[in-house]
Amino acid sequence: MKRCQTCGYPIEGEAREIVADSASGARATMHRHLTAEDCAAAKRKRLAARS
Repeated sequence: MKRCQTCGYPIEGEAREIVADSASGARATMHRHLTAEDCAAAKRKRLAARS
C-alpha cells in the first residue's frame, strides 16, 4: 500500500513517486498524492469512516 509522505494517509489511484538520492539505495521510494486537494480528500474520507 502506498502512503502519502505529506499527509500520512493511504493513496488510492495514482501517486507521485519521489526517489530518494542515495548511493547505497538504502532509502525506499516515497509517494505523495498528486495534488493538495487529493490529500485533503483522503483525510476527509478517513475521518468520515471513523464516524
